Amino acid sequence: MDSLAHDDNSDADSDLEELQGDIAKFDESVREFLASHGGGGDSQAYDRPTRGGSRGRGSRGPRKAAKPRGDITARLSRVNQAFLAGDYDHALELVSEVIRINAETHQAWTAMASIFREQGELDRALAAMVYAAHLRPKDIGGWLSCASYALDNIGDNEEANVKTARLCYSAALRADPHNVEARLGKAAVCHSQGHYSQAMLEYNYLLKQRPADLDIVRKLAETCADNKENSSATVSAKTAYRRFFDLVIPTGSGDRFEGVWYDIGIYIDLCASSGSYRETIKELKALARWMVGRASEEYWDGFQDDDREWDQDNDRRNECPEFVNSSFPESLYGESLPLDLRMRLATLRLRLLEKNEAMLHLKLFDPSAQNSRDFIAEFPSVAYDLAEELMKSGISDKATKILEIFRETSDIPDSTILLQLGRCYILAGEQPKAEECFLSAIDVDEDSIDARIELANMYEKAKEGEEALILAAEAMALQDAQHHQAGHMRMDISGRLGATHDELRRRMSQHDQSTATGGQNKQSRVPRRYRPKRLAGADTLRQDEQARAIKLSQQYDIVRDLKLRISQGQTDLAQQWMNASRDLVDDFRSLKRFYSWDKYLHFLRKKPASVSTTPQAPESELSQMYERLTRSPQADNSMAGTQQGMHQGISFDNWLNIFLDYAIGLAVNHQREEAYQVCEAAKDSVVFQASNHEFLIHIAWTVCAIYTNDEERCVAIARHLMRDGVMSDSNRMFALLSKLCQSPVSWYTSGPAQKFILRQIRAIDNSYEELFATKFNPSDAGEATFSKIDMDVCLLMLYGHILFTSTSYTYAISYFLRARSLDPRNAMVNLSLGLAYVHYGLKRQSTNRQYLLLQGQAFISLYLEADEGSGARPLAERYYNTGRLFQLLGLSQLGSNLYSKAIEANDVERRNADIDTLVAINSFMSFLTAGNKAAAFSLLRRKLVL
Repeated sequence: MDSLAHDDNSDADSDLEELQGDIAKFDESVREFLASHGGGGDSQAYDRPTRGGSRGRGSRGPRKAAKPRGDITARLSRVNQAFLAGDYDHALELVSEVIRINAETHQAWTAMASIFREQGELDRALAAMVYAAHLRPKDIGGWLSCASYALDNIGDNEEANVKTARLCYSAALRADPHNVEARLGKAAVCHSQGHYSQAMLEYNYLLKQRPADLDIVRKLAETCADNKENSSATVSAKTAYRRFFDLVIPTGSGDRFEGVWYDIGIYIDLCASSGSYRETIKELKALARWMVGRASEEYWDGFQDDDREWDQDNDRRNECPEFVNSSFPESLYGESLPLDLRMRLATLRLRLLEKNEAMLHLKLFDPSAQNSRDFIAEFPSVAYDLAEELMKSGISDKATKILEIFRETSDIPDSTILLQLGRCYILAGEQPKAEECFLSAIDVDEDSIDARIELANMYEKAKEGEEALILAAEAMALQDAQHHQAGHMRMDISGRLGATHDELRRRMSQHDQSTATGGQNKQSRVPRRYRPKRLAGADTLRQDEQARAIKLSQQYDIVRDLKLRISQGQTDLAQQWMNASRDLVDDFRSLKRFYSWDKYLHFLRKKPASVSTTPQAPESELSQMYERLTRSPQADNSMAGTQQGMHQGISFDNWLNIFLDYAIGLAVNHQREEAYQVCEAAKDSVVFQASNHEFLIHIAWTVCAIYTNDEERCVAIARHLMRDGVMSDSNRMFALLSKLCQSPVSWYTSGPAQKFILRQIRAIDNSYEELFATKFNPSDAGEATFSKIDMDVCLLMLYGHILFTSTSYTYAISYFLRARSLDPRNAMVNLSLGLAYVHYGLKRQSTNRQYLLLQGQAFISLYLEADEGSGARPLAERYYNTGRLFQLLGLSQLGSNLYSKAIEANDVERRNADIDTLVAINSFMSFLTAGNKAAAFSLLRRKLVL
């Protein structure tokens, strides 16, 4: 204890000595300040200025933080000791106490940030660092450290950390607007956030101060490449490059810069995007000349109609007098031009329709050579532009070779490459190969419109009008979906700027990705279907059909096996079964032979109202082709190539089971719309039009509606069953579906439902009135005559119950009486009449209450005393319902007696296990109503099972 006290005293003495020394230094600094400003004595330095006297302007901004007090310093010392000892919890406790005493202690927040870092709480560490930086807003290093820490420890809060980093960089720039690191960091963060315009502003601000900084120019170019929606972005990057070249060209050759050949290529692409091809060629040759050290030979600028300066031999260069006297070696001319720039020259010459000059450059491009393959892999957009221009110029053989190299070297198929390759094969007259390319393009990108248009044109010429119409319909559906999608802009692959952006991003960020990668996981807007090769040979078609039949048969076996295993309890296989069933369903739905034209086009999501003509040429051509194919007669081969009663060895009954099982599976997974689409596809198929098929489809549809709690669909299907008479007891089906669906009773008693059923009753009444008027004599009316009339009692009871549920008891009684006149011994009719009379009598507006209650009891007595026939209800149930009625009327004693009889009868019959529970509940309520709480509690304790 003594040693501990001695240590504390030592710490206090050292703190006191340090404080006294600081005070002495402060006094000395004040004296020096006054002396330097010619002030008076020391006493004058401490005098306050008088009111109204002159005040000095003083320094602006936050005052300098005062040095921590001695107790704060002592606590911070103990924090450091605990931190070094690894006791982070104790250190955190101590530093929290310091912050509680004085929250503006900068050292405390930095210590807290260090503690949180060691504990792995990165978010709390960043928050502490930011708070510490706020305490010293002029400390640029603190803000930069916060920003770097936020970016280095992204974790799960990427958006929040990036936002914090941007705020920190902005705070650093407020302290020093000329800080390069802070401005570069803010620009990079803005770029990552997608705020390209702000990033461009930051880079342009830096370039005003450092226009020859190539790294900043490259970053600006990368930002402009990503900012595709701003047309001025390209101009900004182009201007930055031009300013850089203007500054560095006079100072020497370009070989002192690393990677400038790539920057020249980017700059040339930016120039070419404006359409000034001749000016771009001049820039390319001048920059290439500077790179190899021949910037002084400006006389070559006079030869803009050809590229003799970069020929492999001197034949055309010798025609220039200045070249004869040139002192530069021959290796600095043709051989020194990189292949990518030479191919850019060839592309530009093709765009200027100077085919001969372009072919001179293409002599050096051998598709079979390894350097050519390396060029295509390193500069894909340049090679693609070259192939495209070659195809436009009619040089399809070279274009085909370039695109084939693309196809061979690409790990992931590219729909754009396949599309252009197919067009090359069309120019070469190789239609089967073109068809294969277009089909592959659709497989890679299910939303490819151009591939469908090309295929439709080919099939139309080959007299395959049916498939051509289907493809045109799909293209129209995709086109309409794109036009209605907010903010969607389809990239035109033939645009020079789009290719430049892709190339810029690949070069500068080194994250080259194929365009197909981005579309792998997106959902297609048109259904996926099997597409046979219609232009292939007969042997190829037969082999494809056989392979497809084997695949479907195997898939069906998998579906059956999985369904059996799921029924045995292996529920974890449900998703596999769903995937296998989906493949079979999609394959069946994709076949035109199973659907009429209007249903099949609807399946393709093509609505006639959406066919519109626009000023754009491709859309108008597509619309014209669609209309032309629609008007042309199509062969009706609905069931061609299909065996009687089956498809691909699977019977149509089994196909229907697959459809319905899959639809119910979708409903169980809460995919309502997809389930309804499968049911609708089954209903629309020409092979499922039998009455038994229609009944099964509607039953499955109702199951889907019940699983997804779609009461509107349940009522609609029930009305359909009632209207078309698909099932014998459709009226009870309406009531059953309304009960099964967990929906308000308003759907059951809604006005449209009442009107629909009433129209059916009136139709029956009108038909029987005509029957009586034509075949029966009114004088012969009697029970024998009415027994010959087969009226639907269930329909009358259904409408009566709807009226009863909506409290229209007067009208309900009339329909119940009509039903009783047809079936007087029906127990349910008598029960319904009894309940209707009693409820009507209990209404406040009833005129003869006693009469109505007695009428109700009379019908209830008939219900209770009904003979034991085939349609009689169990005796226990009748006793319970009658007792419940008396309890409703307040006659609890009679109700209790009947409840006792119900229990006795139920013990004898052993039919309904719920009777005992219901009797106990109602007896409990009766005891409470009568005020006999002891009896109620005794009953509850006897019946309650925990």
